[in-house]
Amino acid sequence: MTQLLSRRRTTSLTRPVARVVWRPVARHQLWAYVFLSPMVALLVTFKLVPMIQAFRLSLTSYDLLTPPRFVGFANYVALMSDARFLKSAGVTLYYTFGTCIPVWFLSLGLALVFNQVFPARNYLRLAYFLPAIVPVIVFAMIWRFLFHPYGLLNVALEQVGLPGVDWLTSSAAVIPGFILASEWRFVPYFMVVYLAGLQNIPQELNEAASIDGADARQRFRYITLPLLRSTILLVMVVSIIMQSKAFTNVLVISGGGPNGASTVIGLFIYQTAFQFFQMGVATAASMLLLAGIMILTILQMWVFRDTQPE
Repeated sequence: MTQLLSRRRTTSLTRPVARVVWRPVARHQLWAYVFLSPMVALLVTFKLVPMIQAFRLSLTSYDLLTPPRFVGFANYVALMSDARFLKSAGVTLYYTFGTCIPVWFLSLGLALVFNQVFPARNYLRLAYFLPAIVPVIVFAMIWRFLFHPYGLLNVALEQVGLPGVDWLTSSAAVIPGFILASEWRFVPYFMVVYLAGLQNIPQELNEAASIDGADARQRFRYITLPLLRSTILLVMVVSIIMQSKAFTNVLVISGGGPNGASTVIGLFIYQTAFQFFQMGVATAASMLLLAGIMILTILQMWVFRDTQPE
């Protein structure tokens, strides 16, 4: 009798659970979690776990030869007074915002142009997008040759009566040169992102505004920009993250010179870890870079917190 009552009680408890699980909406959600689980496992394995291990390593003194020795937050304190790190942080900020701010406007302008209908539009889109898919090593080698004292950039400047620039040997010119090269690579990339956002705007809204007498400037200000806020946020966040992590192009083109004028934080981390064998300090610098990127991202999301149009 006791077993029968227990079985009935268990059945009465499991039936509502089974009923909920097998409802259509719940079943769809369950399948969503099933399909998401491999990607979540990859993110945890190759992103979250390495980040935790890197933070643990940043609390140690480790030279790749002897076992790590725990030193607490001494590496972070040392970085706050390290002239090389502070200089690389300033160079990174200069390069990041010097690149990103023009990218935001130039890519939007190109997207507006290529959103119009004109002959050979698709071929020109492809031609403009090609720099974005060039491998980063090829991109760096191309611009290394362009920055040569007798390269095409200086030849072009001399043709219009301007003096040549010592792009890679002048501390004042090296970061503007990198910014110029990055515009060539990243403006087409984010142009495509803006194009996707523009093509999601219902054409009926612009047509209705035109009928009501709105000119192109008014349609752009009151229709296009508000409906592009989500895309603008995406472009701003992704571009800052990408430029903050710059490494390969700087290593190949200038190696951080002259006199550290182009040493971004990514290159500082590489040099500290594999040239000076201070792995703890290098991972501490990478943690500070991660924290800085997270702060900038959160700030941007706060500014665009009402990103969905009414």
